[in-house]
Amino acid sequence: MSARVFISRDSGTLCVGAEEVARALFNAAESRGLDITIVRTGSRGMYWLEPTIEVECPQGRIGYGPVKPSDIDSLLDAGMLEGGRHRLSLSLVEDIPFFKKQTRLTFARVGIIDPRSLEDYKAMAAARGWKRRSL
Repeated sequence: MSARVFISRDSGTLCVGAEEVARALFNAAESRGLDITIVRTGSRGMYWLEPTIEVECPQGRIGYGPVKPSDIDSLLDAGMLEGGRHRLSLSLVEDIPFFKKQTRLTFARVGIIDPRSLEDYKAMAAARGWKRRSL
């Protein structure tokens, strides 16, 4: 089964190296023969922790950040794809105090889904309003 990894692609995170981190992760996974899916999202707004990598695990999304391309090998060696501990571990992203204080309405899906993926919208039931009833 493919590990799902989330990395922001918005302008703020691109300025601090998110594209280079995503490319380094892709290349490392390919050279190691790892089955991963990199989902590009918007930032959740924690710019002091960007680029952040979030890994989908049974207990929720485990975050790592701020990540540099040179950190990728040590993250993978530490078991990042299974939520392993590393000096950049942020634990469950939802438990970060920055998020615990928030109720997100307008930006509820930012950082959660790929904003360019209709399948992600459908999976989150966000496309209900787009569907037409057949007559």
